[in-house]
Amino acid sequence: MGDYRELYVSRGSQLFTGYDWDRGSTVFSFIGIPFDGTSSYRSGSRFAPSRIRTASYNLEMFSIRSSVNMEKVGIYDEGDIAVVYGDPLKTIGIIEDVSREFFGEGRIPIFVGGEHIVTLGIAKALPSNTGIVVFDAHLDLRDEYLGYRYSHACVFKRILELRGSGAIFYIGSRAFTPEELNTALSNDITVSTIIDLRRKGYRSVVREYARWSERFSNIYISIDIDALDPSQAPGVNTPEPDGMMLGDLLDMLYDMIDERVIGIDIVEVNPLIDISDITSMAAAKIIIEASSYIYKRKRK
Repeated sequence: MGDYRELYVSRGSQLFTGYDWDRGSTVFSFIGIPFDGTSSYRSGSRFAPSRIRTASYNLEMFSIRSSVNMEKVGIYDEGDIAVVYGDPLKTIGIIEDVSREFFGEGRIPIFVGGEHIVTLGIAKALPSNTGIVVFDAHLDLRDEYLGYRYSHACVFKRILELRGSGAIFYIGSRAFTPEELNTALSNDITVSTIIDLRRKGYRSVVREYARWSERFSNIYISIDIDALDPSQAPGVNTPEPDGMMLGDLLDMLYDMIDERVIGIDIVEVNPLIDISDITSMAAAKIIIEASSYIYKRKRK
C-alpha cells in the first residue's frame, strides 16, 4: 500500500454494490471524497459517498450498452479520503497526493465527491497531456466567489491556470456569466451547451469531442450530477433547470470513452435533499456503466 493511501484513505465496512472484490484482480477503484466545505447554496454532498454506496446495492451490474458484466470485472472500494473540514487548500493537497499514487499504480480511479472543488486536487495529479471532459450545468470559471479563489464556483478557473488553454471540453452547460463564457472562449475551451446538444444532436457533439481529443494522450472525465435535469437528479447542491437526460449522458459516455480514459469523478450529489435516492442511484448507475465502457475499450 502506498504511503499516502495508508495515511489518508480509510476503508469501512460499507462497500460499493456490497461486493468485496480482490483488489489485485481489478484495476477499478472507488474512492470517496466527503468534502463540501465551500458549498454556497446547499451543503450535504459530504454524505454522498456513503449514500451512493447504499443506493448501489440493488443495481444490476450488467451493462446493456457494453454487454460487460461488472460483477465479473469488479470495482474495489478503497474507502474515503480523510478531508480537513474548514481547510479546502489542505484538503486539495491531500487529494492530490492520494490521487497521484492511484494514477502511478495504473489504477483507474472513480472519485466520488463531495463538491466540485475536489476535482482540483485530482487535476494536480493528472499526467501531462491529459484532456479533461466536464459534464456540468455550470462552467465554474469565476476567478473568485464570495471573496474566495478556491470555491466550487472557481474550480475550473484554477484548473485552467494549471493545465493551460484548450485542455477542457464542457458538455451540457447552461448556467454561467458572460465573463465565464468569455474566459472559456478566449482560452480555447469548447463549451457544448444544452442547446447545442438539442439542436445539433449529441452525436454531432461527440464528433466535435473526437476532433478535440486527438491532441491528448490521456482523457479524464469529471461529471457534476447537476448536468442532469432536476427531474433526473433532484438531490444536488446547485440545481439548474433545463438539463440532460440520464440516458443521453450514458449514450454519450459510451460513444466517447476509449482506451485513453484514465479516471472519472462524480460530484455534487446531495443526499440530504434527494428524493427516494433518485440522484444517488443515478450516480451509482453512471459509475457502473462508465466503468464497463472503459473496461470494454481497454480490453480491446
